[in-house]
Amino acid sequence: MTNEIQTKTELMYSQVVSSVKQGNFPHGVLVECQNTVDGEDFARFIANTLVCTGDNKPCSVCSDCIKAQGKGHPDIFITDGIKGKSKNFTVDAIREIRDDAFVVPNESDKKIYILKNGHNMNEQAQNAILKILEEPPSYVYFIIVTESKSTMLETVLSRVQVFSLLGNEDAFTDKEAQAVGGMVKALLSVNELALMEQTAVFQKNNQFAKSVLVLLTEVFRDALVKKSGFTRNFRFNDETNLICNNLTAKAILQLISICNELIESIDRNCNNNLLLVRMCYELKRAIGR
Repeated sequence: MTNEIQTKTELMYSQVVSSVKQGNFPHGVLVECQNTVDGEDFARFIANTLVCTGDNKPCSVCSDCIKAQGKGHPDIFITDGIKGKSKNFTVDAIREIRDDAFVVPNESDKKIYILKNGHNMNEQAQNAILKILEEPPSYVYFIIVTESKSTMLETVLSRVQVFSLLGNEDAFTDKEAQAVGGMVKALLSVNELALMEQTAVFQKNNQFAKSVLVLLTEVFRDALVKKSGFTRNFRFNDETNLICNNLTAKAILQLISICNELIESIDRNCNNNLLLVRMCYELKRAIGR
C-alpha cells in the first residue's frame, strides 16, 4: 500500500470512529476496494467500532470488541449471498437478511450485516436491499463491500455513504474543480446561454469534459444522499448543497443518467461539437428548462 493510499485509509478509519462517537454513523455504507480482503477488513473495523462499548472506540478490551475481533460476535453477520449453485449474490439471500433484520440483536444494541462481493448483486438483488436501506430498523447497519461502486444502482448509491479504498484515482485538479462549480451554477442559472458559455472550456478536449462529468456525477449522487437525510461533509459541499436545495430527486437521478450516457459517448470517440450541443440540451432538459 502506497503512503498516499495509506494516509487516505487512515483518514477514513478516523472518520468512522468520529462518526460513531457522535452517534451519526449512517445505516448504509458501501466500501469500494479492488482488493476485497482489504475491503472486508475495513468493513469488520466499522462493525467492531459500532458494537464497541468502550470510550476509546474500538477499545479492543470490552467483550463486544473481543468477540468482534475474534470473528464470533453474534450480532455481526458476514455473507457473500451465494446460495445453491449460484455464483451471484442472490435475491433470496437478501430477502432472508431483510427478514432477519427485524429480529432484535442478541447482545449488542446494534446489528450489522457485512455483504461481501456486492459487485455480484444483480438488479433484482439490489432493488431488494434498497427496500430496507430506505427504512432500516434503528439498530441495523448494512456494509456492502464491492470492487467498484459503478456496479451498484444509482438508487442504492443514493442511500449509502461510500468509503473508497481505491487510491488517488478520485483526485482532481483545480481546473476540474472550477469547471464543476461553473457547470453547477450555469445549470441552475436562468440565463439560457450560461451553460453553453460554460461548456466552452471543453472545446477540443473531450477527456477534460469526461473528467468533469465524472465529478459532476459525484456531486449529483451526493445531493441524493443529502436529500435522503444524511448530513456530512462532501468533497464538493457548495455544489452539492445547490443541487440538493434546487432540484427534485427525480431530476437529480435523470442528471446522473445523462452524465453516464455522455461519458459513454466520449469513450466512443464522439464528435466534440456534437457532444457539447448534446450536453447543454440534455442537462437542461433533465431539470425542465
